[in-house]
Order: sequence, then structure tokens, then C-alpha cells
Amino acid sequence: RMIMTRESDYAVRILRALAGGEKMTVGRICEAEFVPVQFAYKILKKLAKCGYVEIFRGAEGGCRLSADLGAVTLYDLLRCIDEDLFVNACMSPGYECAWRGAHCGECRFHSNLAGLQRVIEDELKRRTVGAMLG
Repeated sequence: RMIMTRESDYAVRILRALAGGEKMTVGRICEAEFVPVQFAYKILKKLAKCGYVEIFRGAEGGCRLSADLGAVTLYDLLRCIDEDLFVNACMSPGYECAWRGAHCGECRFHSNLAGLQRVIEDELKRRTVGAMLG
């Protein structure tokens, strides 16, 4: 599984569509950014929950960007979309490793993955969505 899934890619596209600051309908966003409608509503709900967009209901409905994309890191966005950011399942909190349990010790591979995990997270935290879209 990739770090950036289709859902997080669609989230970036939605934010790109809204980056101009104007209120847009979901249909217009989907058409402009090639986001399937069935994904758009689910993703917009997550983006609204994180405070990145504001959703307006009713006949004059739509949505508008409510966050500064220059302050939203790629890490923040991926966490908002609920992406697992682990290079391997054993990085996940609470993971029970059968091998480590059987060998009562440190797994050198796990230790190396932990270092890689930190590097990836640090890079994701350094890059803002605004700068990447800019």
C-alpha cells in the first residue's frame, strides 16, 4: 500500500480546486479535478472535520477553502484523510511481532525501518500543500 492513496490524491485535487478562495459546488470541483463524485463527498467531510474546508448546504450550497494551505503540511493532510503512514505494519503502535516475541530480542530490520519512518515523517512535515501546489 502506498503512502499517498487515491483518496489522499483526490483530497489534494479538491484543495487545489478551492485554492482560489471562491465557493464551488461539488460538481464543479469534480469536473475540474477529475474526482469521482462518490469520493468527493466523503473526502470533503473529512477535510471539513479537519478545518480545511467549509461546507454550505442548500440550494446555494458548495464549499470553500477555510485553511491556509501554506500552513497545512502533507503530513497533516494525510493524517486528516486517515492514511496509515507506516513503512511497514510493525511500525504501527501496538503491533505484536511474532518474530520478536519468539526470539526475545531486538529486530535489526525493525530498528532500521524505524529510522526510515522518522525520515519520511520529517519530510512530509516539511512540505506544505500550498508550496507543493504553488
